[in-house]
Parts: sequence; structure tokens; C-alpha cells
Amino acid sequence: MKFLTKINRNYVLLLIIILFGVSITGYFVLRTIVQSENKEILLEKEYLIKKHISKKGEIPNLYPVIEVNQIDKITQKKPVMKEVIIKDEFEGESEPFIEYSNQIAVNGSYFDIKLRQSGFDSKSLIIILAISLFILLFVAMEFIYFINKRMNKTIWADFEKNLREIENYSLSEDKILNLVNTDIEEFDRLNMVLNNLTDKLKSDYMSLKEFSENASHEIQTPLSIVLLNLEEVLQQDITAETFQKVVSSINAIKRLSTLNQSLILLTKIGNRQFKATKSLVINDIMKDKLLEFSTLFETKCLKVDSKMEADFVVKMNEQLAELLINNLLSNAVNHNVVGGIIQIHINKKELKICNTGEPNILTDENIFNRFEKGNSKSNGLGLAIVKNICTTHKLEIHYTKKDIHCFTINPK
Repeated sequence: MKFLTKINRNYVLLLIIILFGVSITGYFVLRTIVQSENKEILLEKEYLIKKHISKKGEIPNLYPVIEVNQIDKITQKKPVMKEVIIKDEFEGESEPFIEYSNQIAVNGSYFDIKLRQSGFDSKSLIIILAISLFILLFVAMEFIYFINKRMNKTIWADFEKNLREIENYSLSEDKILNLVNTDIEEFDRLNMVLNNLTDKLKSDYMSLKEFSENASHEIQTPLSIVLLNLEEVLQQDITAETFQKVVSSINAIKRLSTLNQSLILLTKIGNRQFKATKSLVINDIMKDKLLEFSTLFETKCLKVDSKMEADFVVKMNEQLAELLINNLLSNAVNHNVVGGIIQIHINKKELKICNTGEPNILTDENIFNRFEKGNSKSNGLGLAIVKNICTTHKLEIHYTKKDIHCFTINPK
């Protein structure tokens, strides 16, 4: 989740809580105010009724608003206010009323007074005021929210530009990290730290790159010289025992040379020195490689079952794409049994290569590790290179085994 999205979400949640809290509180405050006002009105009416009885001696009645009855003695000690439901004879409906009842003494006579006021109007007024308050608050908060959102976007615009610049930055490219200066102290400090960090990383990267290239060259040269000298020794008249030792040395040097080249290749892939230049159809590369491997298939009497339903398209370096397929097919051949099967299945979202072979203790967790060997003939780097290529080009690769060993590649 983006930082601004999280801020805005929290802001909206806070506004909703405040909105409902203020609206509910406002409803009860308005209700209290209206009830207090109603009580004052009813008390004023009581005073007028006392005055009317005292002066004119008449008992006013206006049902259901005013109901006065003469009584023998006072039985109610204090006034009571409550809600009652009375049927409106004109409309034929029951309506809520606020009833004030009290017993009073006027000129030596006792009266039971019931004064009522329609509660419907009061409730409607409270609800209307509460809804109006809710709407006003909602509009005000929405207005504040959009202004705040706009201001946040403006403030974070330079940060977003810098973020895109960092995302597109590559140590392998000869360009400077160009970050936009802002008037925000924390962002400018972050820019300074990132510039210093990338300068240090670039320096280390160039040193490592130079070292790996020099090491590759310097190691390969003496290995080639030793290999040539040993091959010349084979041309001489030597004993069978010496011949075997020389052959064994030549094979060891060849393995060392291959290992050196593989390690250098892994370093280059990890340093992203191979650029993903274009979108490649893996199906076409697979067809070419199957033709190249046809002799090996025949030598080991392997049956190849190839099923290509749709194009598996990946944006990657062409050299690495060929290396990826080459290593997977080599693995399928080298770890297969004589007369075994290789199954290839390709569709839009999957590349799957399966082969028969001897049982092993390798799993999806460790088979792609460097120097993890399924047999002694392997240097343990072929599948590590495959994994590195997949990771670099945002592909997932997994190994499964049951009756057959399978490698499956999917886009992330």
C-alpha cells in the first residue's frame, strides 16, 4: 500500500468516526435542548391556567392539549413529565405527546392539571437538525479531505520523481543518479544519503566487475598454456601409467576452466551486465536447441515428446535465453537413463521440461544451490545459472519429482 493511500485511508476513517460521533452527540444535545424548551412552555401554560382559574373561576379544557379536573385533595406530591400516545380523532391515528401532570391548589380548591404538547413536531425538528448537521459536517470534511489530498500530492510529487529515478537507475550504466532537490529537509537528507550510497556502490561494482574480468582472463591464460603442454606430452612416447595421469590432468583442467567460466557468468548475470533487449519467443529457441541436441538424444536413445500449444514470450537477453534452454536440456540429457524420455510442454504461461532419471535426494529448496550435485560428473553450477537467469528476468522456476523429474518456469 502506498504511503499517501495509507495516510488518506486513516484520515477518512478518522473523519467517519468524528462525523458519526459529532452527529450522535448533536442529536442528544438537541433533544435535551428541545425537551428543556418544552418543559418551560408547559410550565408557562400551567401558570396561565392558575391565573385564569383564580381570576375567572373557570376551568379551561382543550382536549388533548389542556385537561383540567377538580379533585377533593392533592395526592400527587410533585409534577411528572412523560411521553404518552393519544389517538387523534380527526386523523384517526395515534400520535406521541409530551405530558406534564401536576396537582395544584387555587383559592382553596384542588385541581388535577394535564398539559400536553405534540412530541411529533419536536422529534421531527431534532431529526431534521441532526441530519442537517450530519450533511454540513460531511460536506465540510469531504472538502477538507480533497484539499488535503491535493496538498499531499503536491508535497510528495518530488519524492515520486526521485523514486522513479531510483527505480530506473542501474549501476551498469554510466550515468549519474539525478535526484530532484526539494524544500523539505527530510527529503533532501534522503537524497544526500542515496547519492553517497550509490556513488559507493558504483565504485564497488566497477571494482568487482574489473576484478572478475581480470580474474577470468588471468586464470584462463595459464590454464590454456597448461592444457596445451599436457596435450603435447600426449604426443610423446610415454608409459600407459603416465598417459592416464596426463589424461586425468587434462580433464581436471578442462573442468576447472569450465568452472571458472561458469562462475564469471554467474557474477555477470547477478550484476545485470546482460540487458533484456527484446521480447523473445522461447518456442523458437527451443526448436533450434532440439535440433542441436538431436545427436545427443540419439546417442542415449532418448525419446523426445514436444508439445507447444502457444508462444511463451519473455523480455530477456537473447544470449541468456539460449543459455537457459541449453542448460535445462543438458540437465535432462545428462541425468536421464538410456532409452529414457524427455517431455517438453510450452504454453502462454508455462515452460515445462521433464525427464526420466535415477532417484535423488535433491529438492526444490536446494537443487538450484551452487555446487549442489546430482552426480559426480556435474560441476553443480548449471542449474544455479538457470535460477539466476530466471530471477534476473522475473521468472519463477520450480523443481518437482515423482515418477519423472520436472522443471517448470512461469512468469511472476
